[in-house]
Amino acid sequence: MELKVGDLCKHFKGKNLLEKNIYEIVALNGIYTGENTKEPLDDLVIYKNIFQKGKMFVREYHDLTRELSKEQQELFGQMYRVQKLTEKEIAIVKSEEFKKEKLEYMENER
Repeated sequence: MELKVGDLCKHFKGKNLLEKNIYEIVALNGIYTGENTKEPLDDLVIYKNIFQKGKMFVREYHDLTRELSKEQQELFGQMYRVQKLTEKEIAIVKSEEFKKEKLEYMENER
């Protein structure tokens, strides 16, 4: 699986799109050069939750795109930790009905 800036992805945890976190890839190939590492971390991905304003995350590309165990694949219905949405899923996520349901779901989960 290859990620590109602008891709919409779903996190593996959750039974369906409503329960899963939905992310947009903001930047690729970031490098962390802070003093807290022996060697710079590179190939970092910056991504944001599209339903939570101000929620940005950074993770190494290989970790973000790693294949799940067979048990996790069966339980969560996807192959990778973060997986690109299909065209059908993108249409669903962008629909006003889904946005309303997602925000209500998130509010009830607090």
